[in-house]
Amino acid sequence: MDFENFGAAETAGLVLTGMVVVFIALIILIFLIWAFGKIMSSRNGSSGNKQQSAAASVPPAPKAAAVPSVAAAVSDGLSDEVVAAIMGAVSAILAEEGDGKSYVVRSIKRVRRNRRAWGKAGVEENTRPF
Repeated sequence: MDFENFGAAETAGLVLTGMVVVFIALIILIFLIWAFGKIMSSRNGSSGNKQQSAAASVPPAPKAAAVPSVAAAVSDGLSDEVVAAIMGAVSAILAEEGDGKSYVVRSIKRVRRNRRAWGKAGVEENTRPF
């Protein structure tokens, strides 16, 4: 094909053909990604998620929060205010979960300040909000 002697009609046809091919490829990719998502969600049993989302739209009745109890070993070297603040934070987080389980705080230990990079990454991964 001689590209030097292309007229306006041939150029427009070539551009139009290229755009059509690109958009058809994008539509196929969108369909494949959508189908893959449907397959994975059905494989993971997301039918229960639809029931949970419908139940989540109705606000649940307030439940009594599971208040963690403090063991005697907790107050070793800590003031009562610090223990109360820690217990308040734990109670607030457990009240958000609302799983109805009771928890016991057996000890409160100071965390080492200098962590290695892998340790920091693990802590951040396991304590990040969802």
